[in-house]
Amino acid sequence: MIYILDFRASDVGGAVVPGRLIRPAGPVAFGTEDDLVRESKFTFVIHGFNVSRRDGRERLVYLANRLPSAADGAILAVLWPGDHWVGPASYPFEGNDADDSAAELARYIERVIPPGSPLGFVSHSLGARVVMETLKRLIGRGYAIGPVCLMAAAIDDFSLADPEDYRNAVDMAERIAVLASHEDEVLKLAYPTGDLLQAFIFFWRDSAGLAAGYHGPKPSGEHPLQGHVYHFQIPDVRNSDHGDYIPDSSPSANQLSAAAFADQVLKRVGAPQYP
Repeated sequence: MIYILDFRASDVGGAVVPGRLIRPAGPVAFGTEDDLVRESKFTFVIHGFNVSRRDGRERLVYLANRLPSAADGAILAVLWPGDHWVGPASYPFEGNDADDSAAELARYIERVIPPGSPLGFVSHSLGARVVMETLKRLIGRGYAIGPVCLMAAAIDDFSLADPEDYRNAVDMAERIAVLASHEDEVLKLAYPTGDLLQAFIFFWRDSAGLAAGYHGPKPSGEHPLQGHVYHFQIPDVRNSDHGDYIPDSSPSANQLSAAAFADQVLKRVGAPQYP
């Protein structure tokens, strides 16, 4: 069953608020919390930066419907305020919203989902930061972290190997799979500038770097990537840009391929491909 888990105070921008399940009007019957507590398997799908509440809900539902490997459990579409009325210019400030959303998501999981339950994650763009920060907060909480799929991940390429970033969270997961594209103009051009500005604004608490979703994850100095981190580079000939991952109402071939890749990750295929 599909659930809509909302951490937004507003349709556009706004604050991060404690998570609640919502049931938008329409022909689709979304699950309630009473339904959720009876589930035994949980997959979270998380959108990225500059996505409104309405667009996030619609696109994540399209994605959820293309993840048959997760259909025997709960698929939770996570809506978080990684946008602003000024548009993409808000990027340097959205890392804080991603972290705050991760904190609320971890609290929601601990409140509603029993320890020991299997959890899987699929994300796009800055949603990767929400996922990895959530995992950091669940360290030692007793959850079985299964496959994690990070598509066009707007996190630093070294962060999955760096003990000061996400290495310990990576250790929790059964597997981390990163889908990346050299044709992603947002990650190629805008991410390094935005990351540098973010680091400057927040007094270098964040390190500036290239994006894992551009050329895949890298070692961090003397710290190698763990063996259960998988990277697939989309062939350049596919021309997969930043919007070519989560399906819309008329999905492109690249969006369908990305959804198929995510489903293979959740299915635990040894070497998931981009068909």
